[in-house]
Formats: sequence, C-alpha cells, structure tokens
Amino acid sequence: MSIASAQYDDDEILAMTRAAAALVARWGVQDEAAEQLLNGEGRAAALLGIHYALRCIFADSDRVARWIGAPNEAFGGVCALDLMLEDGLAGMRRVEAYLNAEIAS
Repeated sequence: MSIASAQYDDDEILAMTRAAAALVARWGVQDEAAEQLLNGEGRAAALLGIHYALRCIFADSDRVARWIGAPNEAFGGVCALDLMLEDGLAGMRRVEAYLNAEIAS
C-alpha cells in the first residue's frame, strides 16, 4: 500500500503537510507552484511517497531535486515537476508509480 492510499487523522495530515511543504522548498519549487502542489486532498502524502522512492534510488538529496526538474523520457520528455503541476494528484501518482517500478526492477 502506498502512503497516499492510507487513512490519516487530522494531526497526521497536518504533520505530512508540513513535511511536504519543507520537501517542496528543498526541491527549489517557487511559492505559487509549491502552493499548487500542496493544495488538495492526498497531495502531501503523494509527495512524501515520491520523496521516499527518490531517496531509495538516490542517496544525494541534491540529485533528488535535480531529478524532479529534469526532462524524463518516461513522461514524454516532460519533467516530473511539470507533470505533477499539470496533472495534480494523478500526475503525482504517475510519478510515484514510475519510481516504485524503478525500485522493483
């Protein structure tokens, strides 16, 4: 089960939202885009799932931030950040699924 599909209480949701906001800031996402990423049910959990998967793949947090903004053939040449901004939660789930498949392979 992914982190995004679990049920959480209000305190857990608040903690995840704070952690996701700090994460998005570390990725270098500007305020308006960060708000767009974070604003909506399930998004904080999805972002944390993406971060977890990325940290399984890359030990260097700077490499994680670069990956988020780099064009990716798996997404038709679009970077993961743009996919998540354009498609919202569905884009986040697509990115997380891709990363989890990479870990499994």
